[in-house]
Order: sequence, then C-alpha cells, then structure tokens
Amino acid sequence: MQKLMRKRILVPVAAIAALALAGIAFAYFTSSGTGSGTATVGSAAGVSIDSVSFDNALYPGGSTTVRFTITNSSSSTAVQVGKVVADTSAGTNGITGLDPSCDATAFTFGDVTVNASIPAGRSVDETGTLSFADNGRNQDACQGGAPVLHLKVDNSGI
Repeated sequence: MQKLMRKRILVPVAAIAALALAGIAFAYFTSSGTGSGTATVGSAAGVSIDSVSFDNALYPGGSTTVRFTITNSSSSTAVQVGKVVADTSAGTNGITGLDPSCDATAFTFGDVTVNASIPAGRSVDETGTLSFADNGRNQDACQGGAPVLHLKVDNSGI
C-alpha cells in the first residue's frame, strides 16, 4: 500500500516538474531582445586632374588636343569618374589667363566621357579637344596669349 501511495505522489510531482521545466525551456526559446551597432562609412578622398597640356598652338578656327591625367588620391577606395568638363566656375568656358580684350567665349572644351572606375592610388591618362572659334571679328588681342584651361570631374550622369 505504501508503494502504491508513493507512486500516486511521485507521478503527479514528476508531471508538475516536467511541465515546469518545459515552461522554463519554452520561455527561453521564445525570449526576445534588441541590440545595435555602429559602423563607419568611408568617404572618397577625391580625384585630381593634373598635367594638363596642349599639343599645338591655337589659331582662330582651329583646335588642339588637350592631354591630362586623372589621379585617384585615395589609398583604399576606387573612384568612379563619369566625365571631365571645363570648370566654368573658374572662368569663361573654363578659360583664364587671357588678355582682357581677348574674347574667352571663343574658346570651348568638349566634354570627355571617361565612365571608368579608377583604382585607389592609380591614374588614368585622357585626351580632349580645345577649340578656338573664328568669330568673324578681329581676334588680334588673343595673339601670343596663354589660355589656362580649368577642368573638373562631372559625375552628374552616373
């Protein structure tokens, strides 16, 4: 009889203990929480346009090849370059250094499409064209001039 009584007590106690453990395990597996972390986003170090040179002298109605080098100054990140254009914020049509009587609007630089990714610390050589329009007026004030062409990268199209 005592054995039967022990079994009657042990069975419910074991069942309650099993349910309690299952409840604890269930609560553990369904717990939730939140967290956050902070990352650092790098920035482009930029590009420079150097070694701008002209192949020939300019005359009214003529043009010359313009050679230049685009350098990625970043030591770790490639830089995408869309095109190179005359920097009109530096002067009329990107031109400075002329006699004030010389009409700078007669000089135009055609956009150069690059569409390239320049690896970190590397350079790309490019060419463009600078034209000197024959505007039908006396352009003697431009003779012997030394136009300075200012260039910049334009990534508005990418």
